[in-house]
Amino acid sequence: MIMMTLDQFWKFLNTVRKKSFTEIILCLFFLVLILAYYCVNVFHILPCMYQLPSVLYLTHMLSLTFMVFNLLANFLAVMYADSSVIGRLLTISKYTSKEDITYCYVCQCDVPLRCWHCDKCNVCILTRDHHCTFSTTCVGHYNRRYFLWFLLYLSVASFYEIILISYYTYYKVTIKFSDLMVLVPFQSVLTGFHLTADKVCKGLVCHEKQESNYDFGLMRNLETVFGEKWYITWISPFIESKLPYNGIDWQSHVNQYKTK
Repeated sequence: MIMMTLDQFWKFLNTVRKKSFTEIILCLFFLVLILAYYCVNVFHILPCMYQLPSVLYLTHMLSLTFMVFNLLANFLAVMYADSSVIGRLLTISKYTSKEDITYCYVCQCDVPLRCWHCDKCNVCILTRDHHCTFSTTCVGHYNRRYFLWFLLYLSVASFYEIILISYYTYYKVTIKFSDLMVLVPFQSVLTGFHLTADKVCKGLVCHEKQESNYDFGLMRNLETVFGEKWYITWISPFIESKLPYNGIDWQSHVNQYKTK
């Protein structure tokens, strides 16, 4: 759940202000790029292609609005949802062996399984996957859902834009073959989403490579990231979907899964 109170909002802004100048610039650039993408399509490209008002224009405009809303909302949710150990009761399960417990001298706490310290955020992150420079934060237990949907909508929007621009340029613009190099970034976006989605289906994060300790089956793996209502979270990041695990006590869940 990403609804915030006024105090949480100011806490969020204070956290953002502590980020590096480069990350903040990249984050703002990305946000402006998404809005520019929407405005160019809705106010220039689509009116050139379809008469106003028309069913085709409204269909494209509503589709773009839905995609851009989810792009922005999920991107901001990635930034806001806190997956760090700050303010959380880190209980060590009786199933967790002493060999699995490490101590973080920076955060001054016992580090749970699947939790790693981020040098850029300067804090330990639950179920840490990686640090996302564009969102200025780590992708972890409580914001992986938003990050995955953000990547999906970014891939869909990129593919949609390729088709739209191709159709537009075919009728309105004279282009050279070399101009098609602009399509290259789409391959990177789609590849990034494919690799991330593949890890999620296997219950993995970046640090775990090909381990199978936390593979609870496809459906349970999806619930671990997207929550109990995983099948409708694609509609909006504002849909509440409770996560089955707390991101701390992983070993007991592994034992329960093995005894089933």
